[in-house]
Amino acid sequence: MNDVVKVEVQRSGRRFEAEAVLDLAADVQTVWDTITDYGALPRFMPGIRACRVVEREALAGTGEQLVVEQEGEFRFLLFAQSMTVLLNIEHQPLKMAEAKAVRFDLGMFKRRAIDVFEGRYELAPLSTRRAAPRTQLRYTALIGLRLPPPPAIGNVAVRQNLAAQLEAVAAEVARRSGR
Repeated sequence: MNDVVKVEVQRSGRRFEAEAVLDLAADVQTVWDTITDYGALPRFMPGIRACRVVEREALAGTGEQLVVEQEGEFRFLLFAQSMTVLLNIEHQPLKMAEAKAVRFDLGMFKRRAIDVFEGRYELAPLSTRRAAPRTQLRYTALIGLRLPPPPAIGNVAVRQNLAAQLEAVAAEVARRSGR
């Protein structure tokens, strides 16, 4: 597993595009089970207090569509703001989980703070039959704000929050795979 999660963030006006790639010492099934275990997210994911699947529907083939509600907080330095988000999530098992926010309430800003949020996990096995199992986890996100953030703070806040979340995923994958 990578020692440090590196998140690259590009800003264009009020939009942030982020990407992180992790090399995890675990098989694809363990990584998939970790990122899609919505009921367990509050136990290991920073900033999430509650998470529940509201709806689940099978799609053609092996995919599924979910509606998931998360409650938690967004933190940056000494600032903390409660949030509730309703996500439409599409699963392509063992390959991809893509989430799009359909409602995002950020405390005092309510629905006025976030214009768009999309996050996508992609999994790819890295190991051969002889080697210990390894999986590449790629995470990308698009975050669009309605209110302009201070110039330098936006990138730093996005990078710090995503890095903390992905470090938590990596630690939970390691725990579940016995490493």
